[in-house]
Amino acid sequence: MEWLDRFVSVMDIVSNVSLDGISMTEIQQETGLAKSTLHRMLTDMVDQGLLSQIPANKRYRIGPRPMVWGSKYLEGQDPARLLARFCDVLSERTGLYVFLCRYDNGEIYCIYTRRPSTQRAKYFVHIGQKMPLHCSAAAKVILAFQNPGEIQYLLSQHKYQAFTEDTKCEKEEVIKELEQVRKAGIAFCRNEMEPNVTTFSVPVSFSDEEVLFSISIIGETVDMESREITLLRELLRIGQEASKFMKMSRSLI
Repeated sequence: MEWLDRFVSVMDIVSNVSLDGISMTEIQQETGLAKSTLHRMLTDMVDQGLLSQIPANKRYRIGPRPMVWGSKYLEGQDPARLLARFCDVLSERTGLYVFLCRYDNGEIYCIYTRRPSTQRAKYFVHIGQKMPLHCSAAAKVILAFQNPGEIQYLLSQHKYQAFTEDTKCEKEEVIKELEQVRKAGIAFCRNEMEPNVTTFSVPVSFSDEEVLFSISIIGETVDMESREITLLRELLRIGQEASKFMKMSRSLI
């Protein structure tokens, strides 16, 4: 697609110049395009709002249309929107209820859920729900990657509610588990919040040292344990893909 290559080449050149713009002669020198061809291109691009021509010196600079596209792109960088696709894929692949959580100001809460089309059961996880730090897999896998001082502070202020007989309610016991979670890169909640319900969670990172999100799958304990190896492999793969995507997206913003 030669025309598209030419278009992209011109846009790249013009987007890298200052507000003073760039002349057609300078663009021609960089692209090697024939003067007549380039003149037609530039005229059409100005007509479409892709470029602007400065009246005083007839030089070119980026027009309003790419700026609108850029702003729309940035609006779409909301993490819930970006990561929702990974949750959707994971849900259909595993046939399980999937939810996405976010860490903000010492709290971890659900920001997105996806129930597979084949599943009727709806779990108690809902958008806006706060995840208890001491027993939710979604919270543990985020908390484990925060700095030690922050972990100590948050767990010291935390209220340890015993949801079931399997709930860990001792701070030191939770800290020990978090150390294991950080090494493994995955967290578990086996009947800790609800009897016969298990959750597996993985972190989603923006960088090697910044974890603010987690993706989780939840289901009946018997089913989760019977497929554990397969489910963990799929979950870890999705977590790695989501982290890679978020790091790349962040570098573009």
